[in-house]
Amino acid sequence: MKTQMKFQKYLCLVMLILGALSLAYAFFYLSGSMAELGQNRRIEQGSEEQFVSTFTAADGKYDYKLYELIQPFNNTLMYCGIVMVLLAVVLYVTACNKRRNYYISNYVAIGACAGTNIVMSIVLMALNASWRSKFLNVDFDAWYASQQFYIENMPESAHYSESTLWFDLGFVVYALILTASLILVFNLVWKILLMRGEKKLLNGGSKAVEGGASV
Repeated sequence: MKTQMKFQKYLCLVMLILGALSLAYAFFYLSGSMAELGQNRRIEQGSEEQFVSTFTAADGKYDYKLYELIQPFNNTLMYCGIVMVLLAVVLYVTACNKRRNYYISNYVAIGACAGTNIVMSIVLMALNASWRSKFLNVDFDAWYASQQFYIENMPESAHYSESTLWFDLGFVVYALILTASLILVFNLVWKILLMRGEKKLLNGGSKAVEGGASV
């Protein structure tokens, strides 16, 4: 039981850290190449609100507008990150990190945390893959042509990137959360088995005492 109790202590900490990581990831999601793409817009002449792209994308291709289209998904990442942090906090509120015996509140907390994280991770990875695919459908040729002078002469002033780094990191982050959530379920099963084992030992000991007393 001591090994399991140490394990649950560190596992709850891991869930909290990964929840914070998912939230931090949401804040950085639109940095890098997406931020560079978002820079490729200008205010339309005579307008203070309407923007137009600095390059003309071919039919079926994306320009800076992809940066605007992806904003709601970025917000979703942030909200899910907040939920993950709160669910990890619930593990501590219900003392899942230090209880020798689990009660209904622990089962509910672990079920909610693991189940919700698993579902969110799978959905977010699928949506992230979709947005990554859309980014790869940006008209990079037209984009590069519009920034070529800066790329070749003033690279520090250029706004161009084909990197998918922040999309790729999403698969790593949510794969880690998915794995940790599955381990959380494993920990619960392990805990239940140990609790049953201890109960059997205690019942066996009490029966032995009763038998000795009757003799």
